[in-house]
Parts: sequence; C-alpha cells; structure tokens
Amino acid sequence: MNMDVFILFFNAFMTTVLSSAVVIWILRKQYLPVIRQLEAEEEEAEDSSMESDRKKEASK
Repeated sequence: MNMDVFILFFNAFMTTVLSSAVVIWILRKQYLPVIRQLEAEEEEAEDSSMESDRKKEASK
C-alpha cells in the first residue's frame, strides 16, 4: 500500500518538474530576444540623453 502511494506522489512530482521545465524553456525561447531588444533600446535612450546633457553643459 505504501509503495503505491509513493509511486503516485513520485509520478505527480516528476510530472510537475517536467511540465515546469518545458514551460520555462518555451518562455525563454519566445521572450528572451524581446527582452534583449528592449534592454538595448533602453541603453540607447540612456546614451542619447547623456549626450544631450553633455551638449547642454558644453554650450553654457
């Protein structure tokens, strides 16, 4: 009896681990390029704002 319960819980645990791994893999595959693109755009915006600040200081 106890062995059957152990097998059921082990099966449930392994199913959860496997499905979580698949979901994480799919999300990383789909959204990692988008995240990198947004970070690059954010860095470009920061760089351009720093350049404009430098130009304002130089013109004073």
